[in-house]
Amino acid sequence: AAGGIEVIEAGHPTPDSASLAAGARLLALAGELRDGEILCCLISGGGSSLAAVPLPGITFEQKRAAASFLIRQGADIREINCVRKHLSSLKGGRLAAAAHPHAVRTFAISDVPGDEPADIASGPTLPDSTTQADALVILRRYGYPALGELLPVLGDPACETPKPADPAFGRDTVRLIASAATALDAAARFLDAQGFE
Repeated sequence: AAGGIEVIEAGHPTPDSASLAAGARLLALAGELRDGEILCCLISGGGSSLAAVPLPGITFEQKRAAASFLIRQGADIREINCVRKHLSSLKGGRLAAAAHPHAVRTFAISDVPGDEPADIASGPTLPDSTTQADALVILRRYGYPALGELLPVLGDPACETPKPADPAFGRDTVRLIASAATALDAAARFLDAQGFE
């Protein structure tokens, strides 16, 4: 702990055993909320790798291999995160689901084009508009060779991510607090104050 804050360092861009520990700790914290408590989350880029928990039915290595394959094949971040969400017990709104019925407050720092909060760190606190079918289309499009290993979760409707219409998310809020645009604006203001055009 640093100043009373628990710190778990983990791997990026490829998750490691510490990523598993971090993901398990996050789910435990969300499940331990007491009456009147709110789960507050600061979510930023890299979180998909820094905290990882595979769904029951697949191994950590299988989950990691699928994401790593898509990265190597040049898939875009939304495609990679769609697959990650559907292989994870944490992403795609599942961290918030573990905290409900307690409210969840998300503060997001965006590193993704378009600044869609559900795309940042694979949206652990936000319901997911993508589907298992979308994830399967992506994996087939890129020719993922071990697709059969993932079918126990991608083919099971009980493993689908929470959706935006889910009333459990009704009390949750999300606020984008920084992005590439806010960083560029701050740099421009600083340079302007120094006399640069």
